[in-house]
Amino acid sequence: MSIKAVVVDVDGTLTDMNKVMFTSGIEALRKVQTRGVPVSLASGNVLPVAYGLSTYMGLQGPIVAENGGVVSYREQIFQVSEGVLPEKAYEYLRSRMPVERLFTDNWRRTEVALRRSADLDRVREELKDWNVTIEATGFAIHIMDPGHGKLAGVRKLAEISGIELSEIAAFGDSDNDVGMLRECGKSVAVGNASEAAKAAAGYVSPYKHADGVIDGLNCLGLL
Repeated sequence: MSIKAVVVDVDGTLTDMNKVMFTSGIEALRKVQTRGVPVSLASGNVLPVAYGLSTYMGLQGPIVAENGGVVSYREQIFQVSEGVLPEKAYEYLRSRMPVERLFTDNWRRTEVALRRSADLDRVREELKDWNVTIEATGFAIHIMDPGHGKLAGVRKLAEISGIELSEIAAFGDSDNDVGMLRECGKSVAVGNASEAAKAAAGYVSPYKHADGVIDGLNCLGLL
């Protein structure tokens, strides 16, 4: 199978758990691009952050932000989810328990991201009657529309790029990466990945973070 694009998560995959980027991972992804395979970021972060990272890393593929809610390519923005219901659910939630949004929610448009210090079980209990998806990573708790997820963003990426999901290699570490890891043609979970991410991936690297990405790229013959 010919891999025509690489899609890689950022936090915990290209970074450590303190969100510090490994330059080795950036260098490896640039090498992949010199072989004619564009690389995209697929992040739970907001578009301004993901756009800045992609630009300064020198990546060429469309950018998937807000867990797939927003996709950007060549200064065009495609909004995949609405985000109205998550905002209403959040307003209800904050009337029931103390919660705090991430600072980057000042620029978030399709979902709500809570600080990971919030009681996840209680968040789920309070919103059990709301038709929203609640997804937790090591960095945030996301309240999203049903069907909102990185997979939806990667599908939009494939449409923009004129390729199939089967021609994409995805890399990730967390539960919010499960959809794209399961559905893309090739997928790699880094060594520090969640059990759900490992179960969804075609290959689980024994190496953590960027070392796992580099290992996966080698295994796929992209380096």
